[in-house]
Amino acid sequence: MIERLLQTVSEVAQYQRRVFNDENTVFRTKTDQFDFVSEVDVRSQRMILSAIERYFPASGIVAEEVGQDKPSQDGTWFLVDPLDGTANFKAGIPLWAISIGLVKNGVIDSGIISLPFTGETFCSNDGAPIAQPLKAVSDAQFYGIDSTFENVSLEGLTLKRRQLGAAVPTLLWCCDSRYRPRPRLDFALMGKGSFWDVCGAISFLKQKGGALIDATGQDFTDCSDVFQALGGLNGLRTYNFRYVASASKQVAQDVYQRYLVIPEEP
Repeated sequence: MIERLLQTVSEVAQYQRRVFNDENTVFRTKTDQFDFVSEVDVRSQRMILSAIERYFPASGIVAEEVGQDKPSQDGTWFLVDPLDGTANFKAGIPLWAISIGLVKNGVIDSGIISLPFTGETFCSNDGAPIAQPLKAVSDAQFYGIDSTFENVSLEGLTLKRRQLGAAVPTLLWCCDSRYRPRPRLDFALMGKGSFWDVCGAISFLKQKGGALIDATGQDFTDCSDVFQALGGLNGLRTYNFRYVASASKQVAQDVYQRYLVIPEEP
């Protein structure tokens, strides 16, 4: 079903790459001084939503840039992040992504992720099994991290950190194992995330047998109703994901227990 959007995502990616580093692009801030949006984000979202309306007129839509959400008539929903990593895009750093996730009757089904600068586009339905899945945190080599954890002492971790400035590529690289026996990142510790940031990536994690576990202990790869878990559509827009993700469910569970579980008061 979601494969019908691959051509549109490719066209949006080409547009974004074409205007990357265009000095005429105007950026403005949203929730804080480091949260940017541009006319590129808005036009990209418009292109994607137009395709969804054309191919799936009964589907619901939740998109990052506000004002274009639409209720579902058939139990399917598309979660759209038209440009994840706008701060990188603004700074001329070639690391940003397009993400679309499909939810059917409350269950995350499939996703598309594109890295416009490299020209790579991935569909979760095309994923291949990991040749050498990681079995324990002690065997991990690299992990992704964001600013939520940059000053947190992660006792016991002496691995190589990768702070990339964009959630979607970080999560993708927890899953992408083409040409190598394991993914580029063994796990990611992330925060300040929204559902449109993670929905598409969760479908890739599911396909690999992995997990995305947030601070409440909810594994969203196994969630039977994501809307209920997030407090409905209104709650979805304000829900703050603080989570670990890995293509190894065991590794994700271990990292969750070590670094995300809040100790009970004595």
